[in-house]
Amino acid sequence: MHLFRKKCNRRLLMKISALAVLLTWFATMVAANSSAQNLAEIRASLPTESISLREAFKALEKQTNIRFTYVSGDVVKYKQTRTTRRSNNVEAILEDLLTNTDLAYRQVGKTVVIKKKKNVPASDEATEKPVEGVAQSARRGTVRNENGEPVRGATVRVKGTNIVMSTDQNGEFVLKTAGSVPLQVSYLGYQTQELTFSADGQEVLLSPDFGNLDAVTVIAYGTTSKRVSTGSTSSISSEEISRAPVNNALEALQGRIAGLDIGSANGLPGSSPNVRLRGLNSIAADNSPLYIVDGVPYFSESLNMFNGDNGAQSPIAGINPSDIERIDVLKDADATAIYGSRGANGVILITTKKGKAGRTAVNFNAYTGAGKVTNMVEMLSTQEYLELRREAFANSGETPEPTVPDLFEWDQNLDQNWQKKLMGGTAKLTEANASIGGGSESTSFLLTGTLRKETTVQPGDNGYNKGAGMLSVNHNTPDGKFSVSATANYTADFNDAMATDVSQYYNLPPNMPIYNEDGSFYWYNNTQNPYAFLERRHETRNKTLLASGIIRYSPITNLNISTTLGYNHTGLNQIQMYPSTSFNPLQGAGSSSYLGNGSYDSYSIEPQVSYLWDTSWGKLDVLAGATWQQGTREGTYFVGEGFTSDTQLNNINAAVSVRSNGFRYSKYRYQAGFARLTYNWLNKYIVNGTFRRDGSSRFGPDRRVGNFGSVGAAWVFSEEGFLKDKGSFLTFGKLRSSYGVTGNDQISDYGFMDTWSFNTYAYGGIAGLHPTRVANPLYSWETTRKLEFGLETGFLNNRLTLNVNRYYNESDNQLIEQKLSPQTGFSGYRANLPGIVQNRGWEFELTSVNIKNTNFEWNTSANLTIAKNKLVAYPGLESDNINKQYYAIGHPMDIVYGYQFTGVDSQTGVPQFADLSGDGELSQGLDDSYVIGSRSPKFFGGVNNTLRYKNLSLSFLLQFVKQEGEQLNFGYMAPAALGSMVNFDTSVRDRWREANDASDVPRAGVNSNDEAYAAYNTYYRHSDALWGDASYIRLKNVMINYDFTSLLPALKSQRISLYGQGQNLFTITNYDGFDPETKGRVMPPLKYYTVGLRFTY
Repeated sequence: MHLFRKKCNRRLLMKISALAVLLTWFATMVAANSSAQNLAEIRASLPTESISLREAFKALEKQTNIRFTYVSGDVVKYKQTRTTRRSNNVEAILEDLLTNTDLAYRQVGKTVVIKKKKNVPASDEATEKPVEGVAQSARRGTVRNENGEPVRGATVRVKGTNIVMSTDQNGEFVLKTAGSVPLQVSYLGYQTQELTFSADGQEVLLSPDFGNLDAVTVIAYGTTSKRVSTGSTSSISSEEISRAPVNNALEALQGRIAGLDIGSANGLPGSSPNVRLRGLNSIAADNSPLYIVDGVPYFSESLNMFNGDNGAQSPIAGINPSDIERIDVLKDADATAIYGSRGANGVILITTKKGKAGRTAVNFNAYTGAGKVTNMVEMLSTQEYLELRREAFANSGETPEPTVPDLFEWDQNLDQNWQKKLMGGTAKLTEANASIGGGSESTSFLLTGTLRKETTVQPGDNGYNKGAGMLSVNHNTPDGKFSVSATANYTADFNDAMATDVSQYYNLPPNMPIYNEDGSFYWYNNTQNPYAFLERRHETRNKTLLASGIIRYSPITNLNISTTLGYNHTGLNQIQMYPSTSFNPLQGAGSSSYLGNGSYDSYSIEPQVSYLWDTSWGKLDVLAGATWQQGTREGTYFVGEGFTSDTQLNNINAAVSVRSNGFRYSKYRYQAGFARLTYNWLNKYIVNGTFRRDGSSRFGPDRRVGNFGSVGAAWVFSEEGFLKDKGSFLTFGKLRSSYGVTGNDQISDYGFMDTWSFNTYAYGGIAGLHPTRVANPLYSWETTRKLEFGLETGFLNNRLTLNVNRYYNESDNQLIEQKLSPQTGFSGYRANLPGIVQNRGWEFELTSVNIKNTNFEWNTSANLTIAKNKLVAYPGLESDNINKQYYAIGHPMDIVYGYQFTGVDSQTGVPQFADLSGDGELSQGLDDSYVIGSRSPKFFGGVNNTLRYKNLSLSFLLQFVKQEGEQLNFGYMAPAALGSMVNFDTSVRDRWREANDASDVPRAGVNSNDEAYAAYNTYYRHSDALWGDASYIRLKNVMINYDFTSLLPALKSQRISLYGQGQNLFTITNYDGFDPETKGRVMPPLKYYTVGLRFTY
């Protein structure tokens, strides 16, 4: 819903951004000044009479801002204690109180942890080696945060092995060991602790890491950390994904990742989002990023042979969002060049969840909710519409005939709200997912299952149903040298949609009837009846299987040999049924069905070997590997006509005639060798180099092999002596840069080969062949050169972090259709020519820990992308009469041509346009048109806030986009003229009506001989008069959650919480159509409200 229709321009967005930064900075400074005091600096006093130790702690809590945490049984036994110091600092008082006890204390922030004295090793560095033949025993450890509270869900890893487990609700873990072992303990938002685990009952204290610079970051063929990374990457966690009640995980990334522009195609279930990562790179090839799921390339192209009202189906929906652990987005050459010819458009790595060692845990999550369209356009009432129609006839000098239905035959008082009828319903959404996982230190597993059901806001019983399951098993030997993991994801869905998006009929006459008196559908001339179209069904069944396995062997320390195996199957079956009752009798009768099937099967193998030299002169990490992949794509398309009964439309064999309307078969083979070398000296100077040699079957025999690579470097200047440990305002600083070359092989198969087709007419009963495409053995790679500079900083102990990226990408050797002389027998052929596409931009990422204490936390993250796309060169464009309608040198790749509107003649009401050619005449085509705009956003981003008060948490995401686009009545699909037999939005109330009227809306008319009517139809609806601002600020997502775990101990649940979610809740925009995200006349995105319950047992 558009609550405020204020102009969303650059100035407004900059003011809002500046205000958010100032508020964040102020909160950070306040929080920074509220750090805990040393106990020796805090004064307190206790009564002289004897009191219990617990009472003494309570008395100290009342006088100070510190809090005591302890195990009750350890403290209550000391019922009589006194201090000889009535008034002193807290440190001295505690030492006096605990003198004759078995207790010790430790200050952690504003909390004092009281615990039993233990005999622990003097140093974590002294590691007791296991003794051969000594039986292992189970030892229990506890992980606590800075307040002494147990941390549940912390990851405990035995360093150098694949043994991983998670802490339970008490922050405890159990490890079987015969001696001391090195551990790595990590938890989101805390510094990773490395220690020696040697004693039963040992505690691990985690310290906050506001910037979380040492958190694991997934990169190509490995992991690193933000601190030492040389590439440009961004990530999103499973927690962030779960905040959005979406079917496609990509939709959860909207507004969260700098450089990643994701927009909805429409608001119908199963639709495929539009994804651009740092702009458009190719003129003719696909511009989608490469998707890698658990190390396996994932097929992301639609298999549709034809589309329904929701457009093409997205195979990415086959990866269930609730099964995803994290998504990492790789952007620059340093991060993507190791993927060679497939990395030009960026890479999106999806890592699914895995089982963890520990006792078996059952997770359940379910939510349900309802959705409505985000906005409806205010239309003319029936009386206003009829007034417009009569006025149009009068302006054209005509008297309407008595047979004009809307003026004489239809009910003059009927006021149909077509928007409410066609998309005013309530969509219902329900999803439930469950998982069970656990295992031992050597073998762990995770089994998940999900069911999802959606309906639409359209009339009828259309809907979407989905079922998904995943099984993951991990096993490693006790010595950690050998491990194997396997994961299988299976998804099946059924989408019962309509063949036509009926929302485009929102502007039918408001007094047009739907049915005749006998209950049949009403038809008039060429006017369509959308209720008849509701009977046209479009059913799609998708099945997706992704299986991956990793075998890893480490014969010696730091040497890893592994092989990744992958299989990806996607299958689609679709049928579109047109019953005879859905056709306008004037346009033909009969019934028909369209049947399509598509499938894709891919196998891949990737052996790798890596070794890490860790010496006094630095760390040298070497990786080498190879890739082999084969994919087969098939598709069939049949049309059946002349069914004797509409009930048989789903049976193609019942058709009188069946014809093939298309067949698709292609095989893709790909192989490569790759290497990476990373040198790290003291975590201060890092250099990274990658190389890949690719071979692809999609290119000509002489051009099938290409070389790609990159070099990246980083300088962590905060590690320099003049900054390190100086208590500086700046706590982290890194400069990095990268340059490299990637490629793009996202083109159709066999494009280099000549093709032939059967002649339409036979000779002697035999149909001959004729050539349709000329062969090109030099058909080769498109290449993209990427240059980037980055600055990463952390302030106030990394409470505030700011990352800035400046990138320059240039793609050349473009595969462009070239014209040939008619004498050759071919209209043209596709070849590599020096066409150049340029993308450059700025990316800003800001995170802030505004407030963080025991009871209250407030975190903010924001991102901003300022991008510019430009076509630099296109040889032969001026002579290409087709492509020059869509491209222009010096402009973005997605431009729109239109006419320059100069106003409405105040005397005649006829719209006027500039004669750009200067020939004295206004003509259709490019001569008198110009580039009126681009569909690419000028800048975009988001601001996310997460707040927690005790057990209550709230998060909300604001998304903003600065863009332009077609307004409601722009384009060929818009009404032919103002005054024709369609309704208009209320903006036409300000139309020209009589001489001397000042208006930007032309006068109405009904006759093509009317000058105003003709100008509207030919020029006005294709002009910049109907092209304008489509910027918006949207409350994209809100989630509120309450954790009941501590209130319901009888349930013995590790976690139980109740939550509510909202998606697309309100929008501030100046756009005049349904929604600025989708623009045009399609079903807008839905606004959802859901409530849910999750628990872990």
